[in-house]
Amino acid sequence: MKRFICGLVTAALTVSLLALPAAAQEFTDIQGHWGQTAMEQVAQWGLFTGTGNQQFSPEGTMTRGMFVTVMERAAKLFQTYQAPAAAAAFTDVPVGTWYTEAVAWANENNIVNGIGNNQFAPENPVTREQMCVIMARFLEACTDLDLSAYTQGENTFLDGDTIAGYAVESVNLCVAMGLITGVAVDGGMEFQPALPASRAAVAVVLERMVKLVQPDLPEQPGETEQPGETEEPGLPGGGGGGVLPPETEEPTEEQRAEEAKMAEYLQIMLDGYRGSTYLPTTDKKVQECMAILMGCIEDALNKRAGGQFLDRDYVQTQYAAQIAQLRTEYDSLTEEQRNQANNVIAGLAESEQLLFVTDYFGVSLGI
Repeated sequence: MKRFICGLVTAALTVSLLALPAAAQEFTDIQGHWGQTAMEQVAQWGLFTGTGNQQFSPEGTMTRGMFVTVMERAAKLFQTYQAPAAAAAFTDVPVGTWYTEAVAWANENNIVNGIGNNQFAPENPVTREQMCVIMARFLEACTDLDLSAYTQGENTFLDGDTIAGYAVESVNLCVAMGLITGVAVDGGMEFQPALPASRAAVAVVLERMVKLVQPDLPEQPGETEQPGETEEPGLPGGGGGGVLPPETEEPTEEQRAEEAKMAEYLQIMLDGYRGSTYLPTTDKKVQECMAILMGCIEDALNKRAGGQFLDRDYVQTQYAAQIAQLRTEYDSLTEEQRNQANNVIAGLAESEQLLFVTDYFGVSLGI
């Protein structure tokens, strides 16, 4: 559903991965980005750090050294980390680098085995299929998830036959678990296995993984421990996202029924979006516009699975920035593009369900 964007970064970006955690700062280069909420969240969890000067560098390429370092931090977050007993034997991983211990830990746990000839290639971009392989091994080694429940399905990507043989099972697993959705192209969805993964894309995928492994993990931990720092209502990342606070009145039965109906309709729309054969034939701007709306829906469903009660005030506040961006993007479409967008939306669910959801979120697109 979300796009994975390639990019290039300098050596300075790689070194700055070890900058101070960004939990107490605001990144200046992610406002309005499709992965903003995820980037803020993984930074708050301590999985990512900025690249200096309040930058996240969302389009920067994720290197193999970076990705293994982030996975090591995820193991620490899950409290399943054990320090490596010995250094990694890779000849291109010298002692004393910022990724040395992470590579040793990952190698010791069979999460990475290198690229051959006793090389790890820490400065090489991590490709999308490599990312899936490393995550699959991580999930087996560092979590208690029953992965057998996700091993029966096969991906339906148009370019599925280009996925390396060693990576096919891992890709299928990540798809079945909802970690990977693919890239919309003419005629369907592609995986694009050999393309480098951007920092924004990895942030989105890892946010999904963390929520799947530990759905009760508080979002943006430590936020209330920062005196003087406030979150404006409606900004992505603000407003928490946990269960109802103690001072909030318990929802009435009527409110619970409405919320349950809304969640049911959201899932119908999300399923319709993922299975749409018309969407890939639309203009890129239409697909980007739809990605904003469906990103809100997917995030809301994830939060509900983690215990958040999705009342109207919550969703309209939590997604105010995205909704405003959606209105702006929709208004900028040509008449033909609006017709395409409306046709996509009309194919997601029954009209009554669509109107209920758009009203609930406070969105009006003229459908």
